[in-house]
Amino acid sequence: MNQRWFAFSRFVLGLIAIAAAHFLAGGFGSQDMFLLRGDVVYRPMLLLFLLAGFSIVVSGFDGVRGNPLAAIGLAMRRPWLRDLWVGGLLGAGMVTVAVALIAVMGNLAITVSVSRVAIARAVLALFILVCAAVAEEVSFRGYPLQRLVQAIGPAPAVLVLSLLFGAVHLRNPHAAAWGYTNTVLIGVLLSVACLRTQSLWMPIAIHFWWNTTLGLIFGLPVSGLREFSVITRSHTGGPLWLTGGSYGLEASALGAMVIVTGIAGLAVFLPARAPGFALSAPGAPGPPAIPGGFAGDGRGLPEPALGPAATEASLPKLDAEAQPDGKSFSGP
Repeated sequence: MNQRWFAFSRFVLGLIAIAAAHFLAGGFGSQDMFLLRGDVVYRPMLLLFLLAGFSIVVSGFDGVRGNPLAAIGLAMRRPWLRDLWVGGLLGAGMVTVAVALIAVMGNLAITVSVSRVAIARAVLALFILVCAAVAEEVSFRGYPLQRLVQAIGPAPAVLVLSLLFGAVHLRNPHAAAWGYTNTVLIGVLLSVACLRTQSLWMPIAIHFWWNTTLGLIFGLPVSGLREFSVITRSHTGGPLWLTGGSYGLEASALGAMVIVTGIAGLAVFLPARAPGFALSAPGAPGPPAIPGGFAGDGRGLPEPALGPAATEASLPKLDAEAQPDGKSFSGP
């Protein structure tokens, strides 16, 4: 089978795994229910089914040996901890700068209410935010992105999945064109972080700390949702381009400027790493095709292996923790 068609078929299989995970998780709770009764069950179950589904796809269909979660970008090898704190600083920093500008150029009223019930709800909210961030990154920047990059190239793949990422947020309260556009831009930012670091840790951290800083710390809407404002609750005043109205920062021109600045910062200051994903098309020529990984046609696909090394390079299975040259990759 042509390598690109093989990769696209695996992308479709990944979408099926996502749909199955949502269907199965729906039996345990609904994301439309009240925070403490719905998401606290739905989100972790969704994450569990997503990880199980992609593990089956990677191990059973792709034949990758070793840890299947490492193959989709969750390898706990250096510098994964650095990716987490750098991503956290970026996510929290972008929101903090935007909120500071709202306070200076518009109006920001903050109310803080601390009680045992509020603290308990904050802990549950943190748990939900972690599960939601990991689940969405595994879905939109994990296996499906890797396979779509192999099929159509990095830029088109990032665009397609970012458009889908924006679309799934259209059902949120007060969703509109600006909110959709900014969510697509956030998807691009998270994809750049994923492809540059060759792992999911930095996009997970950016995603989690963006939502946590916006909703739990500053008490503002997160994509139109107010459920995370359990201790701090804030209200903004000013033009819609500044505040985003009821949907919040993510529906504002200010939000777009902050996100685009973040994308530019990642593109300029975050160096691209050596290939870190360990997915290969069984029977395909050359080393495994991975996002941004090999010289070839410039779209993340390898050139066929030639000469004496061809036999070894064309092996259909790789250890999920190893690189094509047989050496463990530890990052810079």
